[in-house]
Amino acid sequence: MISPDIHSLSPASAKLCLSVERFLLSLGLGRGDRLLAAVSGGADSMALILVLRILAPRLDLHVSALTVDHGILPEASAVAATAVRRCAALGVGCALKKADVPGLAGRERLGLEEAGRKLRYRILEEERAAQKADYIALGHHQADLAEDVLMRLTRGAGWPALGGMRARDARRRLLRPLLCVKPQSLRMLLRECRIDWFEDPGNSDLRFKRNRMRHIVLPALRKENPSLDRAVARLWRLARTDRDYWENLLDALLNKVQWKADAREVTLPGGLLHGLHAAVRLRLYHRALSFLAGREGNKRGIQGRSDTLLALDSALAEGRGNTRFQLPGGLEARLDKGAVVFTAKF
Repeated sequence: MISPDIHSLSPASAKLCLSVERFLLSLGLGRGDRLLAAVSGGADSMALILVLRILAPRLDLHVSALTVDHGILPEASAVAATAVRRCAALGVGCALKKADVPGLAGRERLGLEEAGRKLRYRILEEERAAQKADYIALGHHQADLAEDVLMRLTRGAGWPALGGMRARDARRRLLRPLLCVKPQSLRMLLRECRIDWFEDPGNSDLRFKRNRMRHIVLPALRKENPSLDRAVARLWRLARTDRDYWENLLDALLNKVQWKADAREVTLPGGLLHGLHAAVRLRLYHRALSFLAGREGNKRGIQGRSDTLLALDSALAEGRGNTRFQLPGGLEARLDKGAVVFTAKF
């Protein structure tokens, strides 16, 4: 393993790190911020901790790491321990937490993939709060972005969510510094610095939808368009711009009226909705649902709801009352004297 220093890197690797630096600054990362990096021992997360370690002196960053032993694979404990040692060799402290993913999957009737994701984010947030870190840094890259766009498409996501995962999620304190970087470039950097990584055999298991997207669907699409990943990155940038516009517009609208929101119910008053274009009303519905779903970390449960929200909006436009609509994820909408009320049933 080579001690990381941007001046000792090859021009290509130095350029990669500087591009990540610019990206982080564009996302609002402050000099002196504290980052907790999620490390699995795989190539993506090892590249993440390496790049952050290289950039830390330049941005005055305080970088720590966390690895989770999911208890799924026989070698899980050894992989987690190796990740801790590799982080230590880079001068980064790495906490190790154990998680009973099979137990959670059984209790909540989840697949192993979903249970692992849910438990991992929960543990990361607990550690972030304990360390008083500003953000959790994740190792998603450009190919992950393409996978995410397709996953959202198959779940029925609308615009601009169809553009893919956020690079910065302020509410959840998440940062994805590598989102616009090709995975091949990250592996070249790791090889240059003589850093090994773990290849998770689960990543080739076609029982998981994401792996089918990665190994079957995306290769077929790339044959049709070799520039697919760049096209998805352009889509992501457009979606990011549109999302910023809509969020500012919705904030301005909601600040003008008295709307009710708590952990279980959100009411959008008729005075707010009357006279708005349907596109604005639909995004207000989405904002209300996101508010409720976010309370339980149930973000994915509100995707695939477009038909129901269109039906809800038609009912509102027609002046119907006392009509209820069931939405995925234990959510419900009803019309009440010109207002739209969203309720969480979980």
